[in-house]
Amino acid sequence: MNKSVKKPSIKDIAKESGVVISTVSHVINQTKFVSDKTADAVKKAIKKLNYRPNIIARGLRTKSTRTLGVILPDIAQPFFAQVLRGIEEAARARNYTLILGCTFYDIYEEERQMNAMIDQTIDGLMFFCGYDSYDHIKKAHLSNIPVVVLDRELKNSEIPSVLIDNKAAMQNAFQYLYDLGHRKIGFITFPFKNQTTIRRRYEGYCAGLAKNNIEYDPDIVIIDDLMRLDELKATYKLIKRRVEEKKIATAYLNLADFLAIGAIHAFKEFGLKVPGDVSVMGFNNEIICEFSDPPLTTVKQPKKIMGATAANLLLDIIEGKKVENKNIVLETEIIVRGSTAVPK
Repeated sequence: MNKSVKKPSIKDIAKESGVVISTVSHVINQTKFVSDKTADAVKKAIKKLNYRPNIIARGLRTKSTRTLGVILPDIAQPFFAQVLRGIEEAARARNYTLILGCTFYDIYEEERQMNAMIDQTIDGLMFFCGYDSYDHIKKAHLSNIPVVVLDRELKNSEIPSVLIDNKAAMQNAFQYLYDLGHRKIGFITFPFKNQTTIRRRYEGYCAGLAKNNIEYDPDIVIIDDLMRLDELKATYKLIKRRVEEKKIATAYLNLADFLAIGAIHAFKEFGLKVPGDVSVMGFNNEIICEFSDPPLTTVKQPKKIMGATAANLLLDIIEGKKVENKNIVLETEIIVRGSTAVPK
């Protein structure tokens, strides 16, 4: 019978490197200056013995695991992946690691993931709320778990947030198309019940109509839940129906870039030129925008900056630093490419 191999302890590292246990602890936790020579000796011993600190035990001693939780709806979506990259880079620069949870827009899964992470003694939590309800996030905040919310501001709440102004960004996009000369501007989106980000972009579209004294036309506004399942195919089918019914605008704003690319494909398939017959504009500035045909005009979100800003805000709160602004609104930018033009 094979005997289990004993895991090396911090005592073994101290003995191997010829230092006291407290010095090894300072090197691992970066809690006190240690000379390069001594630190190198400790690191060599750690590598030689394949030592792995017990995170939970270390957390009980230091009251910190140097671990952050991140809860988001869907890592497969490019937007969330880019924000996560910014979070990871900022956390790594300050010697923190991440635990990731995906909720797939399920509010019960949001709460389950949150509770599981808190049980693992995370130092703080970053949260993309899938829905408007956020009582579970309040519970974490009231339990003295530092929390930062991304991509939305929680009304009447002290919980810090990092976001863009989705309404203003979409209204600016509308104004860009209006200033090109478009007066019949449509909108393509998912349903927005209980989802602040989607609703705010829709409100931006409506604000653009109101500002320019244009009447709302339901025939050129496409709101359909099918697009959640397959953005490209669903948009294609919905556009086809409008083309057949001859209910087409001269320009379309889209909730997101993939909806816009699906719309371009549909318009071209049915003999309409983009942007000759109809202009199409996206939102997010995903990398695919540069390679669509034509390249997609869109609203650029500072995705990596959003992630890094949220991580640094959370870490400043955790480390007791003075934080002047706990609700940070980042700027957006319209990126003009080949999918928009002056109407005929």
